[in-house]
Amino acid sequence: VLTLVTLFSFNSDDHKGGLRWANLTLKILERAKQRNPFIRTRIMVNFLVLIWHQTLRVSAQEMVKAYELGMKSGDVSGASMAIYLHLQYLFMEGENLSSLQEKNDYYIKQVVKFNKETAKTLILDRMNLDFLIGVPCESFSIFDGMICNEASLLADAFSNKNRILVSSIYFRRHFEAFWGGQYVQALKWSKLASDYAGKVSGPRMINMFLYVTMGIVFFQLYREGKGDIYYDRGKVMLKTLERGLQDCSNDLFNNKLLLLQAEHYAAICEVKKAKAAYEASIQTAKKFSRVNDEALAYELQGKYLSSIVDPQASESYKKSYRCFMKWGALTKAKMIKETHHVDVKAEINPMKHRRDW
Repeated sequence: VLTLVTLFSFNSDDHKGGLRWANLTLKILERAKQRNPFIRTRIMVNFLVLIWHQTLRVSAQEMVKAYELGMKSGDVSGASMAIYLHLQYLFMEGENLSSLQEKNDYYIKQVVKFNKETAKTLILDRMNLDFLIGVPCESFSIFDGMICNEASLLADAFSNKNRILVSSIYFRRHFEAFWGGQYVQALKWSKLASDYAGKVSGPRMINMFLYVTMGIVFFQLYREGKGDIYYDRGKVMLKTLERGLQDCSNDLFNNKLLLLQAEHYAAICEVKKAKAAYEASIQTAKKFSRVNDEALAYELQGKYLSSIVDPQASESYKKSYRCFMKWGALTKAKMIKETHHVDVKAEINPMKHRRDW
């Protein structure tokens, strides 16, 4: 009952009320955990309410606790959900990708011992990491040849009428296309994912991240001359993000909102405002040590400056390259280098001088 009141309060935009009920719910759960750990209730309260009022690092640690309780109580599916969110939160915070890769490997091996079905979402997470790092995904070996790649995983999801897994696969492809700068493809996969998700909504935090990527996609397509409809859709994503962040103390999306605002200003040729918003997004990402967001902001700043023939564009691309290397996204760094002819001969090797970062 407390959980329902918590979620009703939060979804009714009574964020303070939702936070109050969430804390009360967790206190009661803490007392009752010896009898019943209520893993999924903990997860629900965390990713729908508390995450907006505490840092992602704290929320990530809470998900590890939920995972451990789930494994001890036999709720492997709940534990898998918790660790998936744990890894997603760290990814959003800009955790080094190689470190995330190691964590993903460890948890897949633990979960698959009890239920291979629950490991499928973690496999998708691993595929995103491998794409950005630039290595082939070898984690499908856990399925003993029954599922050997993403195509066969998709076929398996269709065969079992698992709409959530189908949607998750398409969303994974959306993010890969987005990071690859293939905005038309990103739009295609996002639409398919939404169609198969239907009325089933994922964690609100993940959805908010999707609003950012889709907003960027729409504004970029508009600036490429694909049509006014994309400008209108970009504005909808921007307004949705602004509305969703009202009354929330979490700082995760501050720099992302500034970045989307910069894309909006770029679309309407507000040069001074666009430049200021890009720079504000970069500085905010630096403030919170989110090297992934910093890298993306520098890249988009470079694209905008190139479009207005500003010679500072090359410097933006160079800084984007450095940040992607620091994050461990070697695939993306290579794209920046080759697409925008970044001279990296004099660049510091981030693996050799890691302390300097």
